[in-house]
Amino acid sequence: MPLVFDTLKTQLEQTWLVPEGGSYPQDVNASADHFATAVSSWFAAGQAAGIPCATALARKSQLMAAAAGALAAQSAQAAGTQLAMAVAAYMAGQSFPPGMSAFPTAAGAAVSQLVSVFSDVNGSVSQKAQQVATACTLLASSTLVIFPVPPGPPSAPIT
Repeated sequence: MPLVFDTLKTQLEQTWLVPEGGSYPQDVNASADHFATAVSSWFAAGQAAGIPCATALARKSQLMAAAAGALAAQSAQAAGTQLAMAVAAYMAGQSFPPGMSAFPTAAGAAVSQLVSVFSDVNGSVSQKAQQVATACTLLASSTLVIFPVPPGPPSAPIT
């Protein structure tokens, strides 16, 4: 099943971002866990060449730890940069047996998008969810999976 943008947007909106009048998580680690749960469950549905990601859920704690540092940052610039790099690092090295994912090439663009999210203090929950989901989708779509080449020449008909 391919990655679905609306699925991530909805998960971020409902499980990570706090609606007006809602209650915030007890601490930054709880918030990071909500974020990592949304992103890792979404990324687990991803496929490369029809092969599903085998390690997305197993690496959720890596994303959570990196996201916690980003969410604890003292500025929008630092938070956006660190969260984009946390997601990019999480997406790199994922296993699509027998392939492995490389680092996303659009990390710089994702940084800009996430800095904008943290800078916009008046944005709605829906707008923020859309922007974060856009950044994560951009990272995923710019992540290439490298598959090993079998030894010897490729198959060819006998002539």
